[in-house]
Amino acid sequence: MPDRSRHRPRIAGQRRTPGTTLDEVATNDTETAPKTRTPSSNAPTDDVTPATPATLEAPTEEDQEAPAVTDGDAKDGLGKMLSVVLAVAVVLVLTVAVVLGIKAWQGKQAEDARDQAAAAGRKAAETALSYDYRNLDKSFAAARATMTPEFAGQFDATAKVAGELATKTKATVKADVREVGVRDGDADRVTLIIFVNQTTTSTITQGKPRVDLNRTRFTMVRKGGQWLVQEIAGL
Repeated sequence: MPDRSRHRPRIAGQRRTPGTTLDEVATNDTETAPKTRTPSSNAPTDDVTPATPATLEAPTEEDQEAPAVTDGDAKDGLGKMLSVVLAVAVVLVLTVAVVLGIKAWQGKQAEDARDQAAAAGRKAAETALSYDYRNLDKSFAAARATMTPEFAGQFDATAKVAGELATKTKATVKADVREVGVRDGDADRVTLIIFVNQTTTSTITQGKPRVDLNRTRFTMVRKGGQWLVQEIAGL
């Protein structure tokens, strides 16, 4: 019988080797062909859905309603802040100026008070530390006029003893202030250190003047616009 295998048509893409029949070639091609993988219903599938803007977090209602900040708004805010800072600075400057003004005024008041008290203390010392046995009432009355009522009461007790001795010795005492110094003080109270010479003439001195150099402390207070002696103390 004739060999029919030689007359079978050749399939394109198939290579036929010598001694190989067409049936063998077809079988070989079937075995070597890539197998198509059929997905199983039980096999897990990966979610490969690409991320889109819709999957991102949606803006909240507050974000949607928040107005956008512009350069103009920023400049307005900065201008308001500068205005507030400038206003605060002006208030601070005015406050400092007022405080300094008050202190300067108080300092001027205290300085004027010390000058007035020193002048009043000089006259008071010359009056209170001088007397004449021939008119003691007049001398002591003038002394009390330079003092506060409280101190005048204390002075009366001292003046009584001094008057009795002056009458016996026929003494006259003349006070002469040499120096007045301000130790401390304010607008209503000033302490003075007064250097005074007292010249005494009496029977004890045999009619000859005797000069005593004394240093006293006078405390002066303002009463009704007048400076009066509140205390006299020897030093």
